Amino acid sequence: MCSKTLKVEDYPLIKEGSIEPRQYQLEIAEQVNGHNSIIVLPTGLGKTAIAALVIAYTIKSRGGKALFLAPTRILVQQHRNFLSKVLKLPEGAITSLTGEDDPVSRQDAWQGKVICATPQIAFQDYKRGYFDPSKFSLLIIDEVHRAIGNHSYVEVAKVFPDDTTQKIGLTATLPSDKLKIEMIKSALSAGQVLYRDYESEDVRPFIQKVGVEIKQLQPSEELKRAISHLKDSLRKKLSILADEGLISKQSANRLVFKELIEKREEILRKGSWNSKFAYTISAKLFLMLKYLETQTYTTFLNFYDKAVSEGKKASAMLARDADVSYSVSIIREEVAKGREHPKLNALRDIILQLRKEDRALVFASYRDTVEQIRHYLESAGIRCWILIGKQGASGQTQEEQIRAVEEFRRGNYQVLIATQIGEEGLDIAECNIVIFYDNVPSAIRFIQRRGRTGRRSEGKMVMLMVKGTSDETYYWVVQRRMKAMKSYIDTMNKKYYSSREEEKKKREGTLDSFL
Repeated sequence: MCSKTLKVEDYPLIKEGSIEPRQYQLEIAEQVNGHNSIIVLPTGLGKTAIAALVIAYTIKSRGGKALFLAPTRILVQQHRNFLSKVLKLPEGAITSLTGEDDPVSRQDAWQGKVICATPQIAFQDYKRGYFDPSKFSLLIIDEVHRAIGNHSYVEVAKVFPDDTTQKIGLTATLPSDKLKIEMIKSALSAGQVLYRDYESEDVRPFIQKVGVEIKQLQPSEELKRAISHLKDSLRKKLSILADEGLISKQSANRLVFKELIEKREEILRKGSWNSKFAYTISAKLFLMLKYLETQTYTTFLNFYDKAVSEGKKASAMLARDADVSYSVSIIREEVAKGREHPKLNALRDIILQLRKEDRALVFASYRDTVEQIRHYLESAGIRCWILIGKQGASGQTQEEQIRAVEEFRRGNYQVLIATQIGEEGLDIAECNIVIFYDNVPSAIRFIQRRGRTGRRSEGKMVMLMVKGTSDETYYWVVQRRMKAMKSYIDTMNKKYYSSREEEKKKREGTLDSFL
């Protein structure tokens, strides 16, 4: 363990007073020196500060340039602004480039000492010959859990030679899947994973208390009947696939979605026309069931109306399905009576009980649900706004996303409703309450959501669950996955450090025999 405290003189390129002295940040920064590494640190505990320390040390000791990659334009600008505040570098030495910059200005940006960029643009500019990878002594990848398969992170990392460029990955958490962890390590040629969580002894003094409330809701009799009829229809479709041996009877009876997806190619290649239609309708029914159990009634109806209006044979079959029609008619009648999903009512009641100074960030997985929540809360006189991605006609531009966060921070809106874009990296420091409108089976997304609160003051996390639905299932799935991920990292690091010790002993033994 390192016994130092963070001092400006240890890092001459760090501006005095620009980074809060934290022991674990210095220890992590020192541990990664000379080693390709992945740093796992919960949101709000200073991954970007560690990146600044590593950049300052590397440029001072080894020279060269540093490339800091982030997955979105807004994060790229956020990193550039932070580094500009903390690094003692000449004006213009810290640059940024994204898809919004034209090719000429991007060529100029690559002349900087520290470049912040999105991976897609970095890879495109490499192919255009705008920069020489061998000139970079450091590559830092933010949200490195994305570095899997053919992601641009993987493509960019390949072009930087291991013998000249040190590679560092940053993330709040890694996937629970062992194979994916190994793929991420391989992409960066990383040996060690430096891991901290909220229970780690050295980070506890810097963690604000976050209260957790699981709000279990009872489904109405109407909702239970609608769910039951959808499941009956789904079970009948899956039994067609099971009868042809395309999926197991157990999956058909238990409504297991995973096997349906895994067997997709086999079903479409070997199945009869009847089973192919059953597959197509089953996929839609699974999504309809998820919308009905976890989203809003209006989101559910919007999806159904779109599905049956596509003009395809499967759409007509879905529209004629008696169980589906009955389920839809129940929900339409509920909406006509002014009734909505029990989670919407619970969310409204929670928001209405907030103090004037509170700021609530509400997470929902689907853009349509975000819009429905917004309209529902506004009808109750609640000031709120949305934060969504840029794709599609209804998407937000980068400027609109930044403005949404700023307006929320200033208190012009008490509630910000966000899709997944609000989970990664954005500095929404004044949020003291996070509400999971729906649950996610991903440990990465769970930890990122949780990390949006309790950053500078005590926070609260509220999770809405309708009893007996996939929201409950997802909660327990993610708890198991987080434990599995931590256990695998511990085992992996023991092997890595043991191997390093063995190599050290071999080198020392060789030197002793020579002497």
